[in-house]
Amino acid sequence: MGRRKSHGLSKSKQHVPHQRQLSSTKRNEINALCEKLFHLSSNSAYVTQLWDNYIEISSVLEKVKQLEEMKTESLKRSHGIGQFINWLRDSGAGIDGASVAEFPGYDLGLKAERNFLENELILRIPRELIFSIHNAAPELTCLQNDPLIQHMPQVALAIALLIERHKENSKWKPYLDILPTSYTTVLYMTAAEMIELKGSPTLEVALKQCRNIARQYSYFTKVFQSNNNVVSAILRDVFTYERYW
Repeated sequence: MGRRKSHGLSKSKQHVPHQRQLSSTKRNEINALCEKLFHLSSNSAYVTQLWDNYIEISSVLEKVKQLEEMKTESLKRSHGIGQFINWLRDSGAGIDGASVAEFPGYDLGLKAERNFLENELILRIPRELIFSIHNAAPELTCLQNDPLIQHMPQVALAIALLIERHKENSKWKPYLDILPTSYTTVLYMTAAEMIELKGSPTLEVALKQCRNIARQYSYFTKVFQSNNNVVSAILRDVFTYERYW
């Protein structure tokens, strides 16, 4: 649900192709680890011992990530700029005088191709091009009674993005292909980095965030493995911790 600086693997790979299915042995190991993870991240007894809980959760997640690791090809985001611009124009967006370009040290950004007057309109983006649970992943309706989907809009949006990334012929492919592959969040911090927050009120917030994401991941793993709805069919074999967070 957030991205990292660039320590290793990244969830938001460019439109990911189908990949081989995990062996039943690995799948069973992951399911067992997810049960443990759900317990560690849900039991209120651990709330007063957040640091120890974080260390235990991190240990389990490392095992999960090793089991889930699959090599996939990904292109540089800049390779998708042309298709993205064409997609915007074909969909009615107004982008005259601006372009998407690479900026050293900053990855992709918006570049002015001419001088603009004060208060002049630079971009016009139709509402239907704003990625949301109302415009994307209609398959999500089969999970409309799920408590996390119902009450946590950011979780619903994350699942919608994964659905569109992994289903065939998604109309959002040009957009998905230029999404950032890394962000700086606490989810990518090592224990050694996290301990640097000791003494700061942000440490508790960071530890709880890691705990919450671990719980959500383990919860949805069970949902997708145990149900036969359309979302589970799309995500069952591709839903991993790396892709979710």
